[in-house]
Amino acid sequence: PFSAGPRNCIGQKFAMLEMKATVAKLLLKFEIVSCGHVPILAAETVLFSKNGVKVTLKTRM
Repeated sequence: PFSAGPRNCIGQKFAMLEMKATVAKLLLKFEIVSCGHVPILAAETVLFSKNGVKVTLKTRM
């Protein structure tokens, strides 16, 4: 999404920092719980799930 090479996106580092901060904040407030869904795994360049990964977010106390 940010392109590559010497003329890539100037906001790439800022966007990645914002994403890390957002994910960290979500993980502080919520616990990720499996809901019993069994993913169908497929391997290409990377390992991924053909039918998604279903989880539930539970508020941390």
